Amino acid sequence: MAKEKDQRRLSTSQLLTFIKKSGSFAQVSETLPDITEQPIFCHYLYEVMNQHQKLPKNIIQDSGLERSYFYHILNGQKVPSRNVIIRICLCMSASLNETNQLLRLANQGVLYPRIRRDAAIIFCIENHYTMHKTNELLIEYHELPLYRED
Repeated sequence: MAKEKDQRRLSTSQLLTFIKKSGSFAQVSETLPDITEQPIFCHYLYEVMNQHQKLPKNIIQDSGLERSYFYHILNGQKVPSRNVIIRICLCMSASLNETNQLLRLANQGVLYPRIRRDAAIIFCIENHYTMHKTNELLIEYHELPLYRED
């Protein structure tokens, strides 16, 4: 038990070293029983929606996404693009951490402040811009918009 507690206190790099030096995954698994699976995108999306008290119908209406497509995202049948995830997050008023976690879970790459477009989106998230206001700012600065207006 003491060894198990010691392992929980390891930094990520120390944990990685432990895993690399282990003779078998069984050893890792026995030593670190509290390692859990990474959350699933749709489950975390539900969690963020609940935290921000957003219903699917509100996000569908605010984001302009098709109803059936959004429900396919919610039930895990579809993994949305990076722009769609950002649109959903802006409609929920999700934090930067929540947005990046959703992007990470969908393997879409987190927002990176050294990329001008990403920096603009980060600015908009931090300043609680709406999806439409964010899109206008991106267009104003000649960056790829989140969506095209018809």
